[in-house]
Amino acid sequence: MSRPENVDELIAVLGRWARIRERLVVTKLRTPDGTVETAAFQCLFELAVGPLRSGELAERLFADPSTVSRHIASLVGLGYVRREADPRDGRATILVLTDPGRRQVEAVREHRMRGMDSMLGEFSDGDIGNLATLMTRFVDAAEQFAGQVDDEHIISVGAHADDPTPTRTDSDIHDTTDDLAARSRHAKASR
Repeated sequence: MSRPENVDELIAVLGRWARIRERLVVTKLRTPDGTVETAAFQCLFELAVGPLRSGELAERLFADPSTVSRHIASLVGLGYVRREADPRDGRATILVLTDPGRRQVEAVREHRMRGMDSMLGEFSDGDIGNLATLMTRFVDAAEQFAGQVDDEHIISVGAHADDPTPTRTDSDIHDTTDDLAARSRHAKASR
């Protein structure tokens, strides 16, 4: 198989994964203490590594500080996070995961593991290791590329009013992704 077909196949698979992931994503988690946005749980996972200042947490999450502040207020209200004076600078505050917060992190990790075990049940240990290695390389490359993207890298996907070329809609793009997936399956079947 030539490289362009491989790239088409990868684009098709990533499109399928994006649609499936949308169905799998839970936007809120119900805990014994209340309902929490899943985005707020990302704060808990970072704080499970160690205490952080709010600004540091926002940087790690690539999030707006005001969004992180809103999530932290919710997590403090639930007793999952507490604010303490920063031992390096008593004028600053650090965010610390509480024992109930740590229990919630573990509960979410266990839930995720059960889901991954279910999805990867037919994979060998070697397959899982290879997938992890390749996904890490892919995500690292995507992260590096994303860091390089600026206004000069914006692509035009629509047409000007005086251009007879039709504008591509999201459904057209999904249809193209599905067409690529079908072509990929056909190419595999004919080998």
